[in-house]
Amino acid sequence: MIRPYRLPKLRLPTLRLRAPSPATAFALLVPLLAAAPAAAQTGGLRGQVTDAGGDPLPGVRITVTSPRQPSFREVRTTEDDGEFLVRFLANQAQYRFVLLFEKAGYRPIEQSIQPSATRLVRETFVMEEAAAAAASVEAHGGLGSVVSGTTNAAIEAFNAGLTAQKAGDLAAARAKFEAALAADPDLGPAHVALAQVLLDQKEHAAALEHADRAQELGSGRAAALAVEVDALRALGRTEEAEAAAAELAEAEDAAAAARRVYNEGGEAFAAGDRETALAKFLEAAELDPSLREAHHAIATLRLAQGDAEAAAAAAEKALALGSDDLATLRVLYDAYDALGRHDDLAEIAPRLAAVDPDFGGAKLLEMAAQQWNAGHADTAVALSRQALAVDPSLAKAWYFIGLHHAGQGENAEAREALARFLDALPDDPDAATAREMLTYLE
Repeated sequence: MIRPYRLPKLRLPTLRLRAPSPATAFALLVPLLAAAPAAAQTGGLRGQVTDAGGDPLPGVRITVTSPRQPSFREVRTTEDDGEFLVRFLANQAQYRFVLLFEKAGYRPIEQSIQPSATRLVRETFVMEEAAAAAASVEAHGGLGSVVSGTTNAAIEAFNAGLTAQKAGDLAAARAKFEAALAADPDLGPAHVALAQVLLDQKEHAAALEHADRAQELGSGRAAALAVEVDALRALGRTEEAEAAAAELAEAEDAAAAARRVYNEGGEAFAAGDRETALAKFLEAAELDPSLREAHHAIATLRLAQGDAEAAAAAAEKALALGSDDLATLRVLYDAYDALGRHDDLAEIAPRLAAVDPDFGGAKLLEMAAQQWNAGHADTAVALSRQALAVDPSLAKAWYFIGLHHAGQGENAEAREALARFLDALPDDPDAATAREMLTYLE
C-alpha cells in the first residue's frame, strides 16, 4: 500500500476570467459587457445593403480587407433584410478597411471605412443593377453611381453624403443629402438617409417628415418605419409610435423583428437600464431562437445578476448556434466556475485556450493545480493532459498525472510520468517530492 502524499500548494498566480461587459453602447449589436481587454472587440459596423429603390438586398457577399493588414480578410453575406455585421478590435481602429460588395446581377461597389474604437456605426450601402449601372455610366459621361434614374447632380451629392455619413460627419452628410433632394425631390434613398441623419441629430419632426416621404415613394419601408417609431416616441406621440411599431413589426419577419428588439435592448443597456435590456434580449431570443447575440447578452447579464445557472444555459445556447466565441466562452467559464461544475470546466477550458491567446497551456496547467489543491483529482489530470496537448513543454503536468496514477495503484504509469517530470524539471520545487514518491514505487 503506497503511503499517501499531500500535494503542496503551488505558488501560481490566480487565474480569474471576468465576465465581459460593455466598453461601449450596444447600438446595433452587443459588444462585450465587461471591462474588455486591450484587444477586445469594442467597435463595429452594422450595415444594410439595399437596391436603388431602397429595398433590402439579401445574399450580397461583402469582403473586408485592409491595405495595412495584409493578413486580414473577413467575408460576410447579407441576410434577408439586407443587413450584415462586421466587428473590429479596439487596436484596429487606426487602420482603414475596404469593403467590396458583390452580387450577381448587380454592379460591384467598393467602400473605404475607418472603424471607431469605441462605438458601433450604422451605415447603408446601395447597389445598382448591372444593366441600370451601364446605362447610368453612359448617360453621365462615365460616372459610376450607386443610384440610378436621377440626375447627375443628385447622384454625386447622394454618394458624397454616404461618404460623409460613413466618416461620422453628420453635418456634411445632411448638407449633401439635402443637395441630392434639391436636385431630385423624389430620390427615395436620400429621404431615408436624411431621415436617419436628422434622427441622430435629434431633429425628430424633420426626421419624421422625410421618413413619411420615403414611404410615399415606396423606398426603404422598414428603415423609414424604424425612424418613424423613434421620432414619434421622442416627440411624445406615443399612440402613433405604437401604431408605427405595429406596422414595422408586420413589415419585418421574425428574424428582423428580433434584431430590432435586440437593438432596443442595447440602447436600454447603454442608458443604464439593465432590467429593460434583459427583458428586450429575452424577447429577441423568443422571437428568433437562432439569434446568437441575444443569448450571449442574456448570459452576460444573468451572470452579472449572480444567476450562474441561467447564465450557463444561455451561454451554452449561444455557443451551440455558432463557432466558439471568446466572449461567450469566458461567460460560460465563469458560470461553470461559480457553479462548481468541475468536469464542465475541464471540457470548456481547452476550447477557451483555442481562441484566447492569453488562455493557453500555462493557464490550463494553472487550473490543473487549482483543481488538484481543491481535491478534484480527475479534473486536474484532465486539464494537465489538455495543457500538454496545447504545449508539450509543460512538463509540470506530468507531476499531477504521476501522483494520480500512484493514488490509483497504477505504479508503472506513475513511474513513467514522474520520470518525465524529473527529466525535464530536475530543480522544480516539487522534484524532491517526486523522487521520494519514486522510491515507494520501485
